[in-house]
Amino acid sequence: MTPSPWSFSWEPLFLALAVTAAIAYARAARTYHPSRTRASVFVLGLVLVVAALCSPLETIARHYLLLFHLLGNVMIADWAPPLLVLGLTPEMRAAISRGAPALLRPWLTLGAWLAVWYLVHLPPFYDYALRHAWALNVEHALLIAAGLLFWWPVFAGGLSSAGALAYLGAAFIGSMFLGLAFTFSSSVFYAFYNDAPRLWGFSAAKDQNLGGILMNVEQTFVFLAALAYFLIRLLDEEHVEQSADEQKRGAARPASFSSDRPR
Repeated sequence: MTPSPWSFSWEPLFLALAVTAAIAYARAARTYHPSRTRASVFVLGLVLVVAALCSPLETIARHYLLLFHLLGNVMIADWAPPLLVLGLTPEMRAAISRGAPALLRPWLTLGAWLAVWYLVHLPPFYDYALRHAWALNVEHALLIAAGLLFWWPVFAGGLSSAGALAYLGAAFIGSMFLGLAFTFSSSVFYAFYNDAPRLWGFSAAKDQNLGGILMNVEQTFVFLAALAYFLIRLLDEEHVEQSADEQKRGAARPASFSSDRPR
């Protein structure tokens, strides 16, 4: 029997993980003393994970519409991870980085994120996950883990401003093709949603197209915001360097003039 779209779906695993992360953060806060703003950002990241997987959003995603499934996926893969990373103090990030330095190399994190992004959306895996709760949990865990790995070099100090721009640009271009495929394909990719009950008059094809639009719009917003931040930071760094160079040249001119004066 198909549940009501407005009934709650509960994912005990991710609810437990969110609670565990909150407790661990509270304990670490006694040592590292994050600001209220930083702590609020971390909590918001946890709330997004819980909201995506333990609410009617997940019920609609699992039983009715691909659009809502993709919404949940971007919430846990694109929205929550950067907030969780930003919510950590620099000291917290440094302590975590020391524990797994080999896993945090940009070329590796970017490759892992793109691989997970495409692999979990392949029809065989996606359809299987929708019919088996444990596989769906694996899908969600992979998306969260890949998101955390991807955003770690960006906000944990592993990349320069120029490096972050290149990293984010490559990710944006590399990931956009999935959303474009959903947007412009007239063929329904997932048999599960082709046979699922319809809501609000959305056909399976229209549902898929809207999901693709959602995916591309949200990634454009997220990546352009991040790119704009690092572009501004890069320009500020260049301005500071230029000012420092001008001050050095200005300080050197009197000495040079006096040394050239005939005695």
